[in-house]
Order: sequence, then C-alpha cells, then structure tokens
Amino acid sequence: MVERKRFPDETTLVKSPELAKTMTASLPIDLLPTYFTQVESEVMNLLLFWQTDLTPKYIENVIQTVYIFDRAIQIRVTYSSGLVKDPFLENFLTLFLAYKGLIDHPHIVFAKKGMDLDAEKRFIAFVLKSKYFTPDNEMPVEKKKLKLVAEINKIVSKPLAIPSHRAISNALLDLEAVGYVRRKEIRTKTLWNVDPTFLQMRMERHRQIIDEFVKLRSESKGSTKEEQERDAMAILFDKYSPALLELLGIEYWKYLTDKEPVSLVLRYINDVQQLTRY
Repeated sequence: MVERKRFPDETTLVKSPELAKTMTASLPIDLLPTYFTQVESEVMNLLLFWQTDLTPKYIENVIQTVYIFDRAIQIRVTYSSGLVKDPFLENFLTLFLAYKGLIDHPHIVFAKKGMDLDAEKRFIAFVLKSKYFTPDNEMPVEKKKLKLVAEINKIVSKPLAIPSHRAISNALLDLEAVGYVRRKEIRTKTLWNVDPTFLQMRMERHRQIIDEFVKLRSESKGSTKEEQERDAMAILFDKYSPALLELLGIEYWKYLTDKEPVSLVLRYINDVQQLTRY
C-alpha cells in the first residue's frame, strides 16, 4: 500500500493552493491517487477509459449517473424500510435494485415468471432506460437526472452527496491546472482529453507493473494459469493501492473476482452503456 508522502510544513502547503498544484504536478504517478479528490479520480478514470475527446456535458452526465447508481445501492436499506417518500425516486430504486439482482421486482418479475435471468435483466433494463434515461412528453432526460440527484441528496449524508455541475467543472479545471488533462476549443465547442505527456507516463508505469505481474506469475506455485495469475495479481493488489492500479489501467477485478473497482466510473460504466443514451 502506498503511503501518503509527508512534506515539511504541510499546514503551509494546505494554505497555498498554487503551491499544492505545483507539488501535485511533480509527484510520481504512484502518489497521485492520494492527492486526487474522488471527483478528480472519477474524471481521470473516465477520460482514461475512453482516451478520446469528451464534451463537458458528457463527462458531467456520466459522473453524476455513476454516483446515482452507487447511492441507489447504498440507500437500499432506507428504501426497504419504506422511508423513501418521493414516487419518482422510489420507482427508480425498485427498477435499479431489481436490475442489479439485489431485490425481486414485485410486478415485473411476477408478470414475466418463467423468464430466464438474462432475459429478465434485459427487460428490466429496457423499462429503466425508457422511464429514466429517455425523454418523454412529461420530462426531458436532463431534468430526470437532476431530479434523481436532488432526491438522493436529500437522503444521503453530505459526504455522500452526488457532485454538482460546479464540482465537476472545478475538478476538470484543477486537473488542467496541474497538467493531467487539456481542453480543445473548436468554434463554440469545448472538448476535454488526457494530456499526452501524462498518458505517456501512465503507459510506461503500466508496462512496469505488467512486467512485475509476469514475473510474479512465473514464480507462483499455482497449478493452473488462472491460479498463477490470481496469485500474481493478489500480490500486486496488496503492494499497490486499488486506486493506483485503476489509474494505470490494471483490471485486477478480472483476476480477483471477489473485488470490484473502487472507482465508480469503472464499477458502473457497463451499466451506463446499457441504461443510458449518453
């Protein structure tokens, strides 16, 4: 596990944002997850996942949506206790938790009795996408998303609040200031992507970790390739932080099947692709 690096007079550092940005920009890549805020980490992981130009609106939509999905799971105890009073949010929770296999939908599952699990999930996904991520005569998609954000933020504690437009915009600007992302202006359109210098640094560190993985795999006592790979990845998981492995594009959860990504973007990106039109 990487420990946070200690600098002299950290109080002074905290009081000087410009100095903090300078220090962060010069940090080894292994230390970056310690200094990123969660929103900054999510933005970086999204840009690194696609490695292409993304609009601010797309970034905001995905970031807020993965938080919605995660908070929906976190508040399922509140939901099951009948404490969710808003019908719009309550219906969303019913559908999403059923889609994730955490509850049985009281109506859809009964109506489709005998349907195999994959077909049942696809059916619930269709209903979820239609009701919450498709515009209709009553409400545009953006308003639906913001209503979910507002209703969930009424329930969760402040540290778990879904980030606002301003918080996501500030994260992009802060990452730009330290040189990890950059923006393009094409006429009136703004696009964001990962800075090529950072991408190169990430690629080199990724290669080093993969070389270490190959070496550890060859030293494993496992009797099958799968066991050897699991042993090697378990050592890397204990040695490095999950957030660092994710930042470097090391998909440890594919080998350690009892783990899931720390990053909400990486944890829910497949759900975003299945349920939304972003």
